[in-house]
Amino acid sequence: MSREKIKGIIFDLDGTLIRSSIDFPGMKRRMIAVLEDHGIPRGLLSPTETTVAILAEAERIWEELEIPHAEREQAQSEVEEAMNQTELEAIPTVEEVEGAAEAIRRLREMGYRLAVLTRGHQAYAVEALSKAGMIGYFKLILGRGETPRPKPHAEALRHTTDLMRLGVDEVLFVGDHTIDANCAENACVPFIAVLSGLIKEEGWAEHGQMTILGSVRDLTEYLAER
Repeated sequence: MSREKIKGIIFDLDGTLIRSSIDFPGMKRRMIAVLEDHGIPRGLLSPTETTVAILAEAERIWEELEIPHAEREQAQSEVEEAMNQTELEAIPTVEEVEGAAEAIRRLREMGYRLAVLTRGHQAYAVEALSKAGMIGYFKLILGRGETPRPKPHAEALRHTTDLMRLGVDEVLFVGDHTIDANCAENACVPFIAVLSGLIKEEGWAEHGQMTILGSVRDLTEYLAER
């Protein structure tokens, strides 16, 4: 990665810029209940999997059982609503990752274009960033419904860079989860892992990640060293 070429920075949201108490186990149970009401046999989907894996497995089973596309679309709409509701319920718990707001302010002053790309709903992202005092620094906030396909698909990042009017070699993607790292790899975008989420340094090392920072707070110093 040539830091001299970097003009924009794209951030994941939860665990990277903010912390919140989203009830992910409850969200997954709601999702599975909806999917089971629309053709998925009970017991085949597990709440221990990621939301990405649950939806991918549902698609596989629907295809195998030849469930009509109209039924699938209705299920997907209801799943989206269940996810949105769970996220919005967590807004009162949102707080910034320590030092994130100040770091974002400084990055804007350094001239970087800043964006947020999350698998959360855009309404949740906007509310969360507002509560954490960062909403004014981002001109582009993309949720799972604002890209052709969500993370970890390459289209999520490529669509974001297109809207930023930058090339994939002119941006960094910063995140706290392997879904973020996989998305960056799929889109050929340089990635920086932060330790403010659940994955610790040894976990990132096992994943093959080379650039690891404690949090977004360390990003300004990392970029200033160029």
